[in-house]
Amino acid sequence: MSLRGRLAILLGLIGATAVAIGLAPEVREGQWGAGLDALPTEVAGWTSTAGAPEWALPVDPNEKAVLRRTYRRAGQVVWVSIALFAREDDPKRRSSIDRIFPEANTSRIDRVAIPVSLNGAAPMRLPAVVGYKQGGPLAVVYWRQLGRRVYGDDYRYRLALMREVLFRRQAGAMLVRLAIQGESGGALEDALSVASEIAPPLYAALAPITTSSRAARGHQ
Repeated sequence: MSLRGRLAILLGLIGATAVAIGLAPEVREGQWGAGLDALPTEVAGWTSTAGAPEWALPVDPNEKAVLRRTYRRAGQVVWVSIALFAREDDPKRRSSIDRIFPEANTSRIDRVAIPVSLNGAAPMRLPAVVGYKQGGPLAVVYWRQLGRRVYGDDYRYRLALMREVLFRRQAGAMLVRLAIQGESGGALEDALSVASEIAPPLYAALAPITTSSRAARGHQ
């Protein structure tokens, strides 16, 4: 085939793709917000009270709905934020990476990953941002969810989101953050191990919410 013929085919494919995208239904917003309050107040021995401090878990103005709680067990404290972002495909409405962790008054910030088995399968690596403040290190472990699927890697998450937008016409996602204040001079591993303990039962407790909400969106 000549170069001109190949170019014509390529332009035809690009044009067909553009037409398909233009004729596709409008992207739907996520509808998980109504079910967030169904999260149990007790999870695997962790009991909770409403609210979580903004100095540990900053509020993102693009959150469509959010549940913030403080979980306690045997003297340990974990602050939790579970937020719904309705249009992750829209740069003006998606979650901000700058608001995952509070960077103010932090002398040093490290980014690490911890292995966590959320669903009993092989452990996956969840990202953690650790900031060193006057009162001790603050660690924020987080992951994103599209339905029941969990993403700790931003690149894989963006690819999955692109598939959701193109084929399911949905762009809603959930961001789960766990914040733990370490003791001044204490081992950072202790704070991160607390996050790895509460993360699996918290993920399991979210299952009825994400499953039923995704089914509801599929019938819209």
